[in-house]
Amino acid sequence: MELPFDEQALRAFGAYIVRLQHGGHLTRAEAREVYNTIFRNGQPDLQQGALIGAHAARPITPDELAGITEAHHDEWSAHFPHEVHAPEPHLGIVGVGMDSLKSFNISSCAAVVAAACGAYVHKVGAPGMTGVSGSADAFLMWGVDPFGPLEQQVKAVETTRLGFTSPISPRLRAMGIGRVLMQLRCKTALHFAGPMDNHTGERHKIIGVPFPPAIDMVVQAMKEFGYARALVPCGGSAAEPGKFMDEFSTIGATEVGELKADGTIERYAVQPEDLGVTPATFADIATADTKEGNARLGAMTMAGKGTAAHTDLVAVNAGACLYVLDKVSSYAEGTERAREAMRSGAAIAQLRATIDAQNEDPAKGHATLDHWLS
Repeated sequence: MELPFDEQALRAFGAYIVRLQHGGHLTRAEAREVYNTIFRNGQPDLQQGALIGAHAARPITPDELAGITEAHHDEWSAHFPHEVHAPEPHLGIVGVGMDSLKSFNISSCAAVVAAACGAYVHKVGAPGMTGVSGSADAFLMWGVDPFGPLEQQVKAVETTRLGFTSPISPRLRAMGIGRVLMQLRCKTALHFAGPMDNHTGERHKIIGVPFPPAIDMVVQAMKEFGYARALVPCGGSAAEPGKFMDEFSTIGATEVGELKADGTIERYAVQPEDLGVTPATFADIATADTKEGNARLGAMTMAGKGTAAHTDLVAVNAGACLYVLDKVSSYAEGTERAREAMRSGAAIAQLRATIDAQNEDPAKGHATLDHWLS
């Protein structure tokens, strides 16, 4: 059977796979080229999967990360040419996944709570690929429609301070990023490159990474890509050394790479007490077994009805959002403001405002949210 691909192109792409399989690396330009080929479906599925798998089998280099991020931006901007024009800088927040300590949807909850505290946030997220549930699962179950008009999602940020976009939206069906992500349930280099992209012109971002060696590479790359302020946290566990979460931790020290406004990068560690909370245990904050369980955990916590441990974990991560936007002078101050937003009902009010602004059928969204709050 004759393949609908040029034999020379197959062999050239295959040579990149062989190089990676033998421990070699790609240049920045090569990484951009091969991932653009993947996003544009320019090779058979088997060749695409082989390259992604070979690349994931060893540490990514800074040049490769830059090249894949450029390919991601090439594809994203071609299909999502929208930017947020808010009265002040807006924030992106994401965890890359692949972490060994899985909690519920912390970055999603933190985005809502930070917006309730006055931050402008555009949250971009996919379904769970390496965990029980991802941001797309969480926001959909909280009643936010990620499948409506893309312009409306950006407008929601500008008018309510929070909007959500998922690359798996049917309105982005032609975008190769969604096609690739929908087929993956394993760790890949795309877990790092996707979050690095500035999806709607944001220059402030938090990217949680799953192991400390990734901190320096990611924060350096964020500086190169023009971010004005950034935090790259990796949370640890005092009781389980060597295991990590891709967010600020309340069960052990968090290592942080911080890109400051003057372009300098600072590396440091913070303890739960530095963030304004009492240390918890992993059992206190672990993920639920199902997407539905995580949806209820997140909704109840944002509504001020969560356990102290759940509330603290969301609060420290929302507080970090306020810190990187220079809305507070310390992590602990941000934690207290975030905790008050949950306690007062402001966080759930924020989620409802986003449903009203973003959904084509807000009543259905509110009913969905009410289900998890009942």
